[in-house]
Amino acid sequence: MQDEPLFIFGVTPEDWAQTPETVRVALRSVFAIMQAQGQQLREFPQVIRDLQAKLGQRSQNSSKPPSSDLPSAPGKPPRVPRGRKAGGQPGHEGHHRPLVPPERVDEAVELRPEQCPHCQAALAADLPTIGGPRRTQVWELPVVQPHMTEFRQHTCCCPGCRELVTAALPPDAPPGGFGPRATAWMAILRGRFRLSIDDTAECLTDLWNLPISAASIVTGCARTSDALAPVDAAIQAVVQAAPSVNADETRWPTETRTGWLWVAVCAIATCFRIHRSRSGPAMRHLLGEAYRGSVGSDRYVVYDPFADQQRQLCGAHRVRNLRGLVDASADETRWAQSLLDLTDDLFIAWHLDKGGWIDQVALPQALIPIRIAMRTQLQDGVDVPYPQIAGFRHELLGHGEALWIFSRVEGIEPTNNAAEQAVRHAVLWRKGSFGSRSEAGCRFVERMLSVHATCRPQERSLVAVVTEAVQAAWAGTPPPVLVTPPATA
Repeated sequence: MQDEPLFIFGVTPEDWAQTPETVRVALRSVFAIMQAQGQQLREFPQVIRDLQAKLGQRSQNSSKPPSSDLPSAPGKPPRVPRGRKAGGQPGHEGHHRPLVPPERVDEAVELRPEQCPHCQAALAADLPTIGGPRRTQVWELPVVQPHMTEFRQHTCCCPGCRELVTAALPPDAPPGGFGPRATAWMAILRGRFRLSIDDTAECLTDLWNLPISAASIVTGCARTSDALAPVDAAIQAVVQAAPSVNADETRWPTETRTGWLWVAVCAIATCFRIHRSRSGPAMRHLLGEAYRGSVGSDRYVVYDPFADQQRQLCGAHRVRNLRGLVDASADETRWAQSLLDLTDDLFIAWHLDKGGWIDQVALPQALIPIRIAMRTQLQDGVDVPYPQIAGFRHELLGHGEALWIFSRVEGIEPTNNAAEQAVRHAVLWRKGSFGSRSEAGCRFVERMLSVHATCRPQERSLVAVVTEAVQAAWAGTPPPVLVTPPATA
């Protein structure tokens, strides 16, 4: 039977029986090569379509970041013109800086009119004024001169043992040549404003007249990192005990040139962790070994150990994938556009709930027809000849319940925007710093990112928290309380 295909070339069984074995082997080899080439030719259209789809990928129809978009990539659709000029519109209520009380004014300059602009008559200085003066306040930055404290440690000779004794520094004295506020600003300029070491030194010199070297910046950041360690540990404990979190990860090069920055966001805190891998142990290092709350994430397989009943898949990622299928070809477009329309209906219902038009009880009921239509669309023709559609359908059908957790768990959103927004500052920092080169550098990044992101929902000043943490570490007192970790049994 294996020789029958050769007969289509006119080789009869009688001729084949008289063919030497060596020729038969050669003909079989030629036919096998022709079969393989034919299979490749049949696969070429799909290969070409896949390559065209990859060439057409951009941030709006895939998971690629906006910074990877080519200049020739189509931009966002233009806004519908409303016939108005840019800026404030007539009748718009202006926003002005409120005047501070007179007792807070450092210098008051009294001005009286000297001449009438209408009749040019001179105005006497003793004319009575009408009403109160028009107050115009001008804010100016003072020239900052650092406050310098000099510890003069005197030495005496002990009359008993004749040994020289030098006075010790106070317990809360800084360990180096810079105080807690100056040390905190070194770390804040690096971790919050993403300045390089040289730019940080230049900024401190130009703005605060603080002469400082690059080595002092590195030392100050290390001391701040140590001071923030207990604050950062409390943040992670709060995140691991939260009823729901959003999680994401992005590349962060370490000393081995590989690494990932993980983030978990809850309602009151945000925790960052750097790990050398993008694996399950890295995720458990962030959330703990047995996190039992609800997790909002993308469809990355590392989150698959979470049951669908406690996992919310990101709808924004799904929209981008569907847009990519819409841009692929006609057959894929019809199916993807239909599912994309259903996803838009899902977001409309969620925004109605978010805006207070419907409550948490009415939201699942409003989503019932959308759920039925979406599941029917996903089940319709799973074994289609398009691998992208088949794989996408199979993946969503395998996590059907994870598409709707937001409808029954309060605090969960249908997107993973909270985690993606939290990681955006870190991505900008990575682009300028190219990651970290040591374990100490990784810990500094984690702690600064976590404290900065957690200060916002707590409405706390980052400068005040970091300065207080440095002061407490040097004085041996308890660190500032940014979030309260749960009590342990």
